[in-house]
Amino acid sequence: MRIRFFVLVAAAVVLAACNFGATAEPPLPTNTSVPTFTPTVEVVIAPVDPGAAATARAAEDAAAAATQAAANPTPAPAAAAATDTPVPAEPTATETPAPAEASVTTTSAMNVRGGPSTNYNVIGSANAGQRFPVTGKNPAGDWWQINFNGQAGWVFGQLVSQENTGGVQVAANIPAAPAAPPPANTPVPAPANTVAPAQPAATAVPSFPFLLLDTTRCDPNAGSTYFSGFARRADNSLENGVCIHVAFYGPRNTKCSGCDGVGDGNWGFSPFGGPAPAGTTVEIYVVQCPSPMPASGQSESTGFGDLTPQSPKWVKTINESTQCTGITFVRR
Repeated sequence: MRIRFFVLVAAAVVLAACNFGATAEPPLPTNTSVPTFTPTVEVVIAPVDPGAAATARAAEDAAAAATQAAANPTPAPAAAAATDTPVPAEPTATETPAPAEASVTTTSAMNVRGGPSTNYNVIGSANAGQRFPVTGKNPAGDWWQINFNGQAGWVFGQLVSQENTGGVQVAANIPAAPAAPPPANTPVPAPANTVAPAQPAATAVPSFPFLLLDTTRCDPNAGSTYFSGFARRADNSLENGVCIHVAFYGPRNTKCSGCDGVGDGNWGFSPFGGPAPAGTTVEIYVVQCPSPMPASGQSESTGFGDLTPQSPKWVKTINESTQCTGITFVRR
């Protein structure tokens, strides 16, 4: 047994020596795993909407710009130096001049009435040279409405000078015209087949140098009975130096128009010194002027000139104290 062991060892040594001198064989290759084949999935690309793409691109650009601005903030520009700008001066208001006041100035002493004609009551009188504001006119434009001591009065346009009256309007408060006097009685015609009685021969009407105008107005005046009026030429202008006589119970007083400072063409009488006795009949008419004629007129104490009437007589019986104005005599 021991011999077999030694034989095996010797054989092993011999074999080892033989292999030591021979060329070594290359190692066997290692088995390489075969790659596994994975099939590729086909990707289908959808067509791109140009509008949507542009909108998305604009949004991406805006987001990128915002990100860039946040990373690199731009310093704020320095505030511009304040410049004092002069404030333009406000224009000075120019006051509009007030329109000139319309007014009239009396050229002679005259009556102021409650309406635009001699049919209205006399509410007062004005002296020559008085100035009054004008507040209106009548539709015909020949009478002016004035502010007469705080109330509306009326003056005749031919007896005043006027200023700035071009824009004066017709007054809105013209009082109603006074009632017209009742008509005269109409004669009753004679019955048919009746012989009319013989009429007296007509009396010749004298031809006077002056006419009497029916422009008088009489109103009650308990304080005093007086009479006033005008003397005018044929062209209606006022005339001075015309002698007017008043008579009751005989001749009483003669005055001349425009004399004694009463105003151009004006005359007036207050012969009773108060109310006239009831039942007194007064006559007023034009007479010839004596030469010379006192400025204060003639009376019983001075005597009278020729009292032959030069005009029709204005006649009135006084039953109550009254004032009668506008008695006008006009030269032919």
